[in-house]
Amino acid sequence: MRRARAMLRVSFGVLFLTRLAAGLDDGIGPVAALLPLASCLPLGVLLARRWSGAVRHALLAAVVLLYAAPFAVAGGRWDWAPWTVAAAVLCALPGRVAWPLFVLVVVGSGGAVLLFGHGLGPGPGVQAGLGYMIVAANGGLILFVLSALVRAVEDLHGTREEPAGAALARERLRLDAELRDPLGGNLRALASRMRAAARAGPGDARRDLREGVALARQTLARVRAAAAACRAGPAGEQPRVESPRLARRALPAVLALQCVLVMRLLALHGHLTGWRVTVLAAVLLAAVVVLEVLPRSRTTPAAQGLLIVLPLAFFPGVWDRLLGVLTGKLLLTLRPPRSWALAGVVPAGHLAWLLHSVDRGDPLVFDGLAHALTVFGDHLMIMWLVYCLGRLSGLLASLERARHELAVAAVRGERTRVAGDLHDVLGFSLSAVALKGELADRLLDTDPARARSVIAALVPLVERTLAELGSIAADRVDLRLAAELDSAREVLRAAGVEVAARCETGPLPAGVCTAVAAALRECVTNVLRHSRARACEISVSASDGVVRLRVANDGAPSPVPAGPGSRGSGLGGLAHRTGGRLTAGHRPGGRFEVVAEFPAAAHAAPRGGSAP
Repeated sequence: MRRARAMLRVSFGVLFLTRLAAGLDDGIGPVAALLPLASCLPLGVLLARRWSGAVRHALLAAVVLLYAAPFAVAGGRWDWAPWTVAAAVLCALPGRVAWPLFVLVVVGSGGAVLLFGHGLGPGPGVQAGLGYMIVAANGGLILFVLSALVRAVEDLHGTREEPAGAALARERLRLDAELRDPLGGNLRALASRMRAAARAGPGDARRDLREGVALARQTLARVRAAAAACRAGPAGEQPRVESPRLARRALPAVLALQCVLVMRLLALHGHLTGWRVTVLAAVLLAAVVVLEVLPRSRTTPAAQGLLIVLPLAFFPGVWDRLLGVLTGKLLLTLRPPRSWALAGVVPAGHLAWLLHSVDRGDPLVFDGLAHALTVFGDHLMIMWLVYCLGRLSGLLASLERARHELAVAAVRGERTRVAGDLHDVLGFSLSAVALKGELADRLLDTDPARARSVIAALVPLVERTLAELGSIAADRVDLRLAAELDSAREVLRAAGVEVAARCETGPLPAGVCTAVAAALRECVTNVLRHSRARACEISVSASDGVVRLRVANDGAPSPVPAGPGSRGSGLGGLAHRTGGRLTAGHRPGGRFEVVAEFPAAAHAAPRGGSAP
């Protein structure tokens, strides 16, 4: 942001110094040459920051009044080209009002020369009026375009995260629709089966239980497939980012004004000796502008450079007004330090030739030092404009790409989170439903009363799973540690595992509670899937600002990917997503132990939860 603002300030300073040199070139004294400074002050304030409508209008009025005040002091004996008024009109007013007024200011400056005399302007009245119009239009356009691009950079920088928020909201809605229909339908059908089993007799209950268990296994497979699809979801294509339309139009417009100025000077200095020379010069200048408008390729900059350099030998002292375009392109296309070296050689050579022409006393080319400095200032101004337009356009394009990348990263992170929650939350719940359903099926023959109790507990478990499905896409998964400990005992015992579980913590912050509960779910899932455990110990403790979950079991399960740098949907990925630290490994006696530690602060986990 500082660099963009600095570009605007430097442009304002170069333009002011160029007009100051032009005033001295017209033969007026230093005081009269400094008269434009009066209207530059409120214009600089106007460009410095964003103002309310009333302040902008007041600053515009100040620019107009201070621009007109010198007429009462010096009459027409000062450089009164209204470039400050033109710039202030464009920067202070809305476009539908500003552009007609801008045209009126530019045309009015030329009309004033024709009606009241051209004052200090060289040449006949028409040519002097044209010169004032070009100065006013150039200065106004340059300052307006650069200030508009700087504000666009500030806007994009300030709102660079907004597309990410919008993309995140859209992705949540889309994922919710994708998950709710297929998985929600299965879960509702599963709940219906379990209710039917709870009401039916032994024979029908067994049938409904087995169909429900099969449906739970099928839904669990769908959940895992959905989690894998979320992790492998599309990241989005990189959009094609073009430079702003304002920048694409501004440089050809300023370049066209420079070409009109060159034609005016060619006529003024007598270079247009016949219609053939006039047509040739017009065609060459038109080609320079057309090449700026054409799509960029490898040949267009080279062709434009030749059209700027080659005619210098035939039109000395006039065609060099286009050298600033070439110098600016060198700054943009070459890499430092070569770009700065070559861009320094061209202006240095131009200045040396200007000073040599002054020393030689060639009135056809340059009639004084001030005039040479004015031409050199124009060179620097156009060079700086080309460079600033290119850099600011590139910065805007980079910000647009960054906005898109932030949105893609937000979507990718959301899909990864949903995949993890599907695996950690729904996967455990459906495994619990399947295991308890199989346990109830076995108990129907040996202990019908207990079987009925287990079947009755399956209905709220399925309903809770359905509620968890709705909370996943909205990122508001709410887990209670106490409830998860009870569920872990039941599921492990249903699988034939003896459980010893204890919790030695007081009430935990909501985020920590959810993180520990989710880690417990994953640990129990791993015990069931990767071991032949017969005994499992679960403990939750808190000390030194750390909540520690320890799960140890026999049965020597396969090693679990672990470590603080792990990713994925296992324990390592869970610890990373919830802000915890995890260690896991084999212990003596054929045991496997997992220890997950979480900061006891309320912000330890990125999502909400409840205390146990």
